[in-house]
Amino acid sequence: MEFIERVQRAKLPVLAGATVTGFAAQRVTQTVLDGFYARSGYPVPYYVGQLSFSAGKLSGWYTTMRDAGTLGVYWQTQFMDFAFIAATALFFTATLALIARAFPAGSRGRRVATAAVALGLFAPLCDAVENLLSFVMLPDPATVNPVVAVLYSTAAALKFAGFFAVYLWIPAALVAALISRRRSVVDA
Repeated sequence: MEFIERVQRAKLPVLAGATVTGFAAQRVTQTVLDGFYARSGYPVPYYVGQLSFSAGKLSGWYTTMRDAGTLGVYWQTQFMDFAFIAATALFFTATLALIARAFPAGSRGRRVATAAVALGLFAPLCDAVENLLSFVMLPDPATVNPVVAVLYSTAAALKFAGFFAVYLWIPAALVAALISRRRSVVDA
């Protein structure tokens, strides 16, 4: 994938700066996003709603917000989520590229870690699909299509799986890179 190759060729200070910027932006946007969710009066924690796989439950929660006059705030929440998605994509991609570069050049570890950079885009992409599907459901909260509800929750489940994979991969790959570097120094 050309994009990953271009990211891998970036200078280390650029990748480090992108990692720090992405992390800070992710934290800020998450805080703002949490505030939007709270103001929207979404009746359950967002992950419960996103993983419900139920048109009836989603319809009930959306209708509750509509009746409370806060559905417009929830629409804003969905738009604000795109800032979080962009920040996450930057943070994950830059961090995973840095980790790949931590492995010795030409090593199997670097090849595997370079392939893992794609994980940095997977979870944000699934999050964007989830948001787009919510835009299909929100105009008429009383009649959520069951197929769209299942697709929405599937995208959310894949998003959460992607987040889990990245957050698990980061420390595991860092340890593996340090061991690999140490071995290459000892063997030299």
